[in-house]
Amino acid sequence: MSLLLALAMTPPPPEPIFACSFGAKQLVIAEAGGALIYRYGTATKTELRLVANAASNRVFYHRTLYPRAEDQTLRFVNGEYNYVVYAHWSAPSAGMTEEASTPESHYGGLIVMRGERELASYRCSRGGDMREWPIFKTLPTDETNMTPPE
Repeated sequence: MSLLLALAMTPPPPEPIFACSFGAKQLVIAEAGGALIYRYGTATKTELRLVANAASNRVFYHRTLYPRAEDQTLRFVNGEYNYVVYAHWSAPSAGMTEEASTPESHYGGLIVMRGERELASYRCSRGGDMREWPIFKTLPTDETNMTPPE
């Protein structure tokens, strides 16, 4: 088999469910084989990789809908550590005057916790969008919305 044919048969990398960067660090969550893959690190070095599916009880999903807005979180559990990936989106509002209008807003990030204690919080400098994926419906639900306010 030629190299060209082998490359053509290689499946494309999974489309990210969530991707953002914090300076030189990147966070990407993708789906493969019915599991979510959490990858944190630089472009050349993975510092933390977690793989979890619904049955593992190590990834949880939360979604709160508001009028013209939503919050979503994915919480990955690794021993006593929790990695909460969040995304917020709100639609623009058109007021009666220009001053009363608000633009579309979206932000995302990562909260690292040990038990109930927050160790670090990072807001995405680029990216941070999350849309609902079919796998989310299979995941255990977090009851609490952990998305921080803007």
